[in-house]
Amino acid sequence: MENAALIVVDVQRDFCEGGALAAADTLSLLAPLKQCIEAARQANAVIVYTKDWHPQNHSSFQPNGGRWPVHCVTGTFGAELMPPLQAGTDEIVVHKGVQADGAGYSGFELTGLENCLRKANVDRVAVGGIATEYCVLATAMDGLQSGFDTVVLTDLIRAVQPSETAKVLEELKKAGAKMSTSAEWLKSL
Repeated sequence: MENAALIVVDVQRDFCEGGALAAADTLSLLAPLKQCIEAARQANAVIVYTKDWHPQNHSSFQPNGGRWPVHCVTGTFGAELMPPLQAGTDEIVVHKGVQADGAGYSGFELTGLENCLRKANVDRVAVGGIATEYCVLATAMDGLQSGFDTVVLTDLIRAVQPSETAKVLEELKKAGAKMSTSAEWLKSL
C-alpha cells in the first residue's frame, strides 16, 4: 500500500481572521481541518505543515516594494500555526519563503519537502489550507510536478478572493490534480 501525506498549507495566524493578510472565512476551516488531521494521524498518514517564514526584508512586503502587507515574519506571533492546530513532534514542518527574494508560495520550493516525503515512502499527497489561489495552488502544482498523486481537499481550502476558487480548481484539474472532500479522501487511507 502506498503511503499518503496530508499537507496543511499555511494555516497561520497572519492568514486567518484578524491577521495581517487574512484569507476569507478561515475560522470555519479550523475545526474540520483539525478533525481531518486527527483522522489522518490515526490512519498513519504523514502530516506536513507548511509555514511562511519570512525575513523582515522579504521582497513581497509592501515596505520593501512588494504587493503584500508584512506577514509571517520568522519567529513572530503571526507566523505561528493558528490554534487549535499544533504540529506533533514526529510531524514535518517546513518553512518557506525564508530567502529575502522570491515568493516562496510552494511548500516544495527550497524546503526539502520532496526528499522528506520520498524517505517516508509517500506516493500520494492531499493538500488543504490557505490560500487557495496562491500557496495551495503552488504546493499542489509542485506536488504534481514531483510525481505525487495529488488531491486537493476542496472543503479544507480558503481563498483570499473566494471568487477565484473555481478557476484555480479547474487549473489544478487540467494539470492532473484530483478533487475530493476530506471525508472521501480519508476513506482512501
